[in-house]
Amino acid sequence: MKKGNNILKTIGALWSKYSYIFVAVIIFLGYAYVIGANGRQFNWGHISGILGSQNTCIVGVMALGMALVIITGGIDLSLGANLVLATGCSIMVYNITNSIPLMFITAVAAGAAGGLVNGLLVGYIKMPPFIATLGTQLIYRSYMLSIVREIDVNIAGSSSSQFMLLSDSKYYEFLKFNIGNGKINLGAIDFPIITLILIAFVALLMVVSKCTKFGKKVYAVGSNDKSARLAGINVELTKCLVYVCAGALVGVGAFLQACKVGSVTPASSGVSYEMYAVIACVLGGINMSGGRGNLLGVAFGAMSYSAVSMIIVNIPGLTVDIQNAFQGLVLITVILIQLVGPMIKEKIRQYKKHREGAKA
Repeated sequence: MKKGNNILKTIGALWSKYSYIFVAVIIFLGYAYVIGANGRQFNWGHISGILGSQNTCIVGVMALGMALVIITGGIDLSLGANLVLATGCSIMVYNITNSIPLMFITAVAAGAAGGLVNGLLVGYIKMPPFIATLGTQLIYRSYMLSIVREIDVNIAGSSSSQFMLLSDSKYYEFLKFNIGNGKINLGAIDFPIITLILIAFVALLMVVSKCTKFGKKVYAVGSNDKSARLAGINVELTKCLVYVCAGALVGVGAFLQACKVGSVTPASSGVSYEMYAVIACVLGGINMSGGRGNLLGVAFGAMSYSAVSMIIVNIPGLTVDIQNAFQGLVLITVILIQLVGPMIKEKIRQYKKHREGAKA
C-alpha cells in the first residue's frame, strides 16, 4: 500500500511539474490518430510541419515575452500590433539597405520601443495593463496603416497596403527560403531552421529567468509586489523592463515573420496573436495570476496549440463555421485536465489533514 502511495505521489509530482509535456504528448497522439483515421500514415513530415509553423515559431517567440509579462501579473494586448510595427519597420530598412543585420536590429529595436511605451504606462504611470496595452494596440496598427498608404512603393515593397520584401533584392531568396522556410539536415530528419531559432531563445530566456537577478526579481514581483518592494526591488523598473523584453521578443518574431511570409499587412496581420500567445502560455503551465511558470513550457504550449489547429483542419466534415468553437472546446478541455491534478492533490491533502485531526 505504501509503495502504491509513493508511486502516486511521484506521478502527481511529475504531473504538477511537467504537465505541459504530458499535454503535448496527448495532443500529438490525437493528431496522429486523426491522420490515421483519414487513411494516411503519420510521419516526421507532420511533426516538422508543426515545428516550423507560424503558430509554433513566430507566436512561440512572442509567447516567451508574454509569459514574462504574465509572471509579473500583467498582460500585453499589443503583441500582434507591435509585430506589425516591428515587421513593417524592418522590411522598410531592408528594402532601403539590403542589409540583413540592420533588418534584424531594426525589428528588435522597433519591438522594444513599442514595449517601452507599454512599460512606462504600466510600470511608472501605473495604468492597468489591459487598458494600456489595448490603447497601444490601436495606436501601433493605425500608425503602420497610415504609413503604408503614404510611403513610396520601392520602400514599402508593394502598392497593396502591405509591407513586402522586394523579390529582386540581393538576399531575398536567402531570407525566404534559407531562414524562413529552410531546413537543416540532422541525420535522418530535416529540421526547420526557425524552430532552432525558437529553441535558442527558449534556452536563453530560461537562463535569464532562473539564473539571473533580473529573472528572480520578475518572479518576486509577480508573487507579491509589496513584499518585493520591501525586499529592495524596484518594482516599477522591473515591470517596465519586462515589457521592453516582451517587445524585443516581438521584434525577433517580426524578423521571422518577414523571413517566412515575406510581408505584413497592417490591417490584418498579427490579429489575435496576443490571444494565441496567452493560449501558448496557459497550455505551457504559466500561472495567469502571476509568480509561477516555467518558460520551457511555453515552447510546448505553442506546439500544442499548433497541433490542435492541425487536428481541426484534418477532421472531415468540420465546417469553418464551427472550427473556432471546436478549437475552444479542445483548449478548455486541455486546461481542465491541467487543473484537475492540483485540485485532486489539494483535496487529498485536506482529507488527510482532517483524518489526522480526528484521530488526535
